[in-house]
Amino acid sequence: MSLMTDREKTLRLRLRNDLEYYAAKCLRIRTKAGEVRPLAFNRAQRFIHSRLQEQLSTLSKVRALILKGRQQGCSTYVGGRFYHRTTHAVGLRTFILTHEDAATANLFEMVNRYHEHCPALVKPSTGAANAKELNFDALDSGYKIGTAGTKGVGRSSTLQLFHGSEVAFWPHAETHAAGVLQAVPDEPGTEVILESTANGLGNLFHKMWRDAETGASEYIAVFV
Repeated sequence: MSLMTDREKTLRLRLRNDLEYYAAKCLRIRTKAGEVRPLAFNRAQRFIHSRLQEQLSTLSKVRALILKGRQQGCSTYVGGRFYHRTTHAVGLRTFILTHEDAATANLFEMVNRYHEHCPALVKPSTGAANAKELNFDALDSGYKIGTAGTKGVGRSSTLQLFHGSEVAFWPHAETHAAGVLQAVPDEPGTEVILESTANGLGNLFHKMWRDAETGASEYIAVFV
């Protein structure tokens, strides 16, 4: 294995520390037209990033609710953020939970696209890779996915990064809140990001949003 040049070391350091730069250089997304292009943050993604980084700098962890519109790139941003973290640290367990199987498959396909096109300079060694998990063996880090239709999903795991998508549409939402959300320890560096489009009043996401707005929880409310 050849040693990195000074230029490569400098580039590698920036890619580790600057997510927006890393996304544009290393992450690829499929556009609506079917083209595979670099992930260049749009205005909504930059706003989300700034809010999460602000909380991370003050709280040393992320606990965020994102109320989003459609086609703003929120899930794409969270997917890129967590791929970046999972491939740059040892021992991180990342879990993605959505409201339905098709959505789960779409988000995991996006992660696999990130990995497929990741440049060799920052691409980790791959261990197990199938429809339900993606592991980076040298780092002992990786992904698992689930769908909210299964009540006990993720309950027995210990997670460091959790992406809950379309939370307002989860069946068994209260059960998941008492299960998989509790699998994330209250430790520095852990992140729980729950995002959703609106789905009326009284559901778990709405209740958590109301608490975040009034300061009754440690979650921040990010409206895009």
